[in-house]
Amino acid sequence: MNEDIAKAQALIAAEAIPILQLLMKTCPPSFHERADSLLHCLPGCLTVTIKRGNNLKQTMGSTNAFCRLKIGNGPPRQTKVVNHSTCPEWKEGFTWAFDVPPKGQKLYILCKSKNTFGKTTLGRVTIQIDKVVTEGVYSGFFSLNHDGNRDGSSRTLEIEIIWSNRTSSDGM
Repeated sequence: MNEDIAKAQALIAAEAIPILQLLMKTCPPSFHERADSLLHCLPGCLTVTIKRGNNLKQTMGSTNAFCRLKIGNGPPRQTKVVNHSTCPEWKEGFTWAFDVPPKGQKLYILCKSKNTFGKTTLGRVTIQIDKVVTEGVYSGFFSLNHDGNRDGSSRTLEIEIIWSNRTSSDGM
């Protein structure tokens, strides 16, 4: 019987998340607090798609770029290495399932280049997840911050982040 209840609750949550996200965009501000509190107690999935990098030049050697993604204490996820490209295209998505939204947590993305001498850091991006839960989709070009980037070039990653319902077909 508990399994049937869990499936029914998952189905309701699956339908509720997109409706609440739409209400957050269209309803009067007085409703936002209630919709936001409901959104922050429903299970869901965070899907991060690393689309491409721009201007990932290095001072020496060719760029063989990849990205490593991390949320909380979970294991990091990693894109494939794209060899010999300063504008690599990954188009790779990674999904994390949550019983409740990761309030206050951050997504850390580290962009590196693999070469004969080891790995060179090209930069990093840190994104607060809370905004994605409320809006549903958060995407665009994100600047890679790097301590040693003295050439003044602006390295960016194009990223799309989606918070959506978790369905029973996800197998999580």
